[in-house]
Amino acid sequence: MKKQKITIKDFAEKLGVSTATVSRALNDTGRISEKTRKFIKEKANELGFRANIYASQFRTRQSNVIGFFFPVAESGDPGYFISEIMSEVSDEAVKTGKILQIYPVDESGENIESFKNGILNGSLAGIIVVAGSKTSSELVLTAKDAGVPYMIIGGIKSETENCVIFDNENGARLAGKYFLNTGRKKPVYVGGYLDTRKKRGFKEGLGILANELIFDDGGCSFNQGYQAFERIFSKLPETDCALCANDVLAIGFIKAAAAKGFRVPQDVAVIGFDDVKISRFYSPALTTVALNQQEAGKNAFRKLMRLIAGEKTMANEKMASDLILRDST
Repeated sequence: MKKQKITIKDFAEKLGVSTATVSRALNDTGRISEKTRKFIKEKANELGFRANIYASQFRTRQSNVIGFFFPVAESGDPGYFISEIMSEVSDEAVKTGKILQIYPVDESGENIESFKNGILNGSLAGIIVVAGSKTSSELVLTAKDAGVPYMIIGGIKSETENCVIFDNENGARLAGKYFLNTGRKKPVYVGGYLDTRKKRGFKEGLGILANELIFDDGGCSFNQGYQAFERIFSKLPETDCALCANDVLAIGFIKAAAAKGFRVPQDVAVIGFDDVKISRFYSPALTTVALNQQEAGKNAFRKLMRLIAGEKTMANEKMASDLILRDST
């Protein structure tokens, strides 16, 4: 058969196996039978498939490149939260002489196979995956299969190690307690994505006020925060406090309140989530739940370096969350 240049995906499909199995066979890693390993290597020679030029680096961990995979919001607004994590990871990469490659992962998963092949071909010394997309777990499983060191920022349900986790539940609980203790009566939660823990914590913190709690779908953009205010106050003008799932939503919510003649915090108190830098400079300055995302980025990178150096696993780390009181409450 005439030899031709083919990708690892093409090669795997021809053999009826996964790209992960091909990677394990050609890099002599992972648990596959010697029969399968021999078969794949023979077919590689027959079909003209050659391992990526980084294959030797993959085995000896000499690659200088770290992959950073993060979910992209569909709103089109800047991803302030991710940017602050990425900035810290980038700073740490510079300090250690590593090259950071950025991989935005959209909800469609359109590029997932390309990203998985990038992990499998040995060009990355390790990866950091920010949880939040439907394909985050696929990227982590691919790294596991290929023996590529990985760290996760945020929680993935099935992962019990190598995670730096945000304490969303406790942060939301603090917000609920604050509203309860300051005499607010009609709370609303303006939701985001993957925020089950925030909802649960907020409800717990509200105590007896939880019976009055209203949920709104919200979203992740300034405009969605603006629209959430209009929806809520057209039906429930007596609402006097709101926890928003992220700071961007909260700023849009406050903007709409001002446009409709409501005073913040006198008429409605507003708490955001994440404590991104813009929240401190908006007027009124935003009360928010700080998740310490920059510290999370730094810690994840440093732990990844230890994994690359040979440590087997890292215990999950939960970041502290704090309620930062400013002018919007």
